[in-house]
Amino acid sequence: MRICRPLIGVVLLNLVFSGLSAEPSSNLRPWREYKTIMWIGDTAYQHPEKLPLFFQRLREMGINAAMVFGDGDPQPLLDNHFPYYVENLVNHGLCLKFNSNVRDWDKFVTDWANNGRPESSLVRDYCLDDPQWLDSARKGSDSIIRKNKPHQPLAYNLRDELSTTVSANPFDYDFNPLALEHFHAWLKTQYTSLAGLNAEWETRFGSWDDVRPFTTDQIKNRMATGDALQRGHPDWQQVQQLHFELKAAQQHPTRWNFSPWADFRSYMDMSLARALDNLRQSAHEIDPNTPVGIEGTQMPDAFGGYDLWRLAQVLDWVEPYDIGGAREILGSFMPRKPILTTVFESETLQAQRRLWHLLLEGDRGCLVWWSEDCIDWKNPDWPLTPKAKALTPVLQEITSPLAQLFLGAEPEYDPVYIHYSQPSIQVDWLLESTVDGSTWLRRFSSFEAEHNQMAKTRTACLKALQDLGYSPRFISSPQLEQGGFAIPDRALLVLPNSWALSKKESAAVESFLRSEPQESGFHTVFADGPAGIFDEHARLRNGPLEGEFAQIVSTNTGCLVLGPNGRFTQTSSNSCGYLAERLKKSADSAWLQWLYTSLQPMRPKILIPQAAHVRIHRFRIKTGRLVAFERNIDYQMSEDLKQNGGNQALETPIQTEATLPEPAYVYDLRSETFLGHTTHIRFTLDPWQPSLFALLPEKLPAKSVLAELGRE
Repeated sequence: MRICRPLIGVVLLNLVFSGLSAEPSSNLRPWREYKTIMWIGDTAYQHPEKLPLFFQRLREMGINAAMVFGDGDPQPLLDNHFPYYVENLVNHGLCLKFNSNVRDWDKFVTDWANNGRPESSLVRDYCLDDPQWLDSARKGSDSIIRKNKPHQPLAYNLRDELSTTVSANPFDYDFNPLALEHFHAWLKTQYTSLAGLNAEWETRFGSWDDVRPFTTDQIKNRMATGDALQRGHPDWQQVQQLHFELKAAQQHPTRWNFSPWADFRSYMDMSLARALDNLRQSAHEIDPNTPVGIEGTQMPDAFGGYDLWRLAQVLDWVEPYDIGGAREILGSFMPRKPILTTVFESETLQAQRRLWHLLLEGDRGCLVWWSEDCIDWKNPDWPLTPKAKALTPVLQEITSPLAQLFLGAEPEYDPVYIHYSQPSIQVDWLLESTVDGSTWLRRFSSFEAEHNQMAKTRTACLKALQDLGYSPRFISSPQLEQGGFAIPDRALLVLPNSWALSKKESAAVESFLRSEPQESGFHTVFADGPAGIFDEHARLRNGPLEGEFAQIVSTNTGCLVLGPNGRFTQTSSNSCGYLAERLKKSADSAWLQWLYTSLQPMRPKILIPQAAHVRIHRFRIKTGRLVAFERNIDYQMSEDLKQNGGNQALETPIQTEATLPEPAYVYDLRSETFLGHTTHIRFTLDPWQPSLFALLPEKLPAKSVLAELGRE
């Protein structure tokens, strides 16, 4: 077994780093250059005689691509030699904000609550399992694709801001009979028999056709009463008084059995992903060379269809709203696939900082919102507005040879894996929303973005590891079950509020901890809060899973670092407060110091003072390595395209020093200056732009570093 293990490890490790997502099709046109895309409104096209001037202004601004909306005419773009992507192929069904009866979501849910919360309203206007809707959506999309295929567009966007509800707002869609029929079929793949489902759900359905999932009101009624079968309406005061405490909960496990609700949430996630995959595959039958994706995605959530792992499997590209760590998560699950962002900033420094950060994360372009406030339409010469002028130097730099050098390099990551568990997200939503009582339906995604404690824990763990110099990646539950993360001699698995684990996941972690790396090896688990006390269907277990690991982490109420042979350290401190602390003042954190000490055997590749809160990006090129340093800002985008504040403590220049693992010929890429053959880089880090260096095994003969490296 030990002889074969290295080969198996290579295979499994490759699966982990590739995200286990569908590899980008070899037929898809490569996206090698950074695209600055203008989202074009109607004003320019109302003056066809001035379109050449319009596109001239866009080029002056640094824009190199644009968009066509739906079935719009691409000819003006073709005449002016502008690459473009096609926006919103499907305008009915994927996004209820438009073309539905529930466009005013606030009014819709308020009326629903005032009218007695009828179950009849839980039927979605467009059922994603309806073959007639899907056929109509596919025909409309295919028609647009046939029209644009000859012009080789950059990409097709199926829909902007799509959701099974609106954004990631909570609501119990979809009780359409077609959806329930497909739900029953899916349940049969999860349970070997109806008896097995009844045992898991604690229900008494007589046939598969009788099976109905619990609504949110019904599952909260079970939580309030502890009764398996539902009668009447919840006592909302009882719900609000609920507090989850493990020992007490295990005395009344039915109260915390969420499986009749969580299974339906999982199915709705799958229903959206399946519809998108169907539309994508249909598009590729016509145009196999152009990537198909979506825009305006939400944070990971129990509602809206936002299981980011599932979505990542069915998309060729994505433009996410960076909420709750969504950009980092999707980047882990969609390696080598184009990811874009929307530019909403109107100031140079803010735009420069975020676009460079995202380019270093792997972004392949940006969507500038929008032409209507980038051109002064009142002036007959159509000059650029102050906003456009502010963005011009940023867009020009982000498409420069310097940026292109990083765009073409291969990013390097550490064997540090942060667990992403959709069942845990479902459990967490129910536990956190008890305080809302009957108003859970108003726990909009905009509220979750600011207040969700699980998202704060996940982000705090990510930021702490980055502050220490690591480059982590997220790992999904299906990936964890594969066990590929366990192969490196030194590896760390992070379980941030991983309430729910399957038996396969727990066994994989147990195997990881108990494996026998070389003497210098270090297999460690960091758990924040109890892990695996619920199963993958969100049912509270009667006791911990088998194995020493499960027994330790299931009783953990703070943070712990667990290593092989029973070595572990523990703190009662919670990581949630770390993010707020580091943004208020740039000072050492006791929690961060505890984590740093616990992980000492697994030193980062490049060392930098942890109190500086500096993010390190490492890349491999043919002739060496590239390194970028930036202040580790909290990039939390809201749904109205505004950036959260709170980063003031990280917005001052600092002088710092990075220690390299071995001597290298170091070049400052911004100034193209040779810094010597050294293991230390001393530099001043500007908070608004990253410091960029090349680490080479030999000194370059050419004067121009960028020209020499650019030849690669």
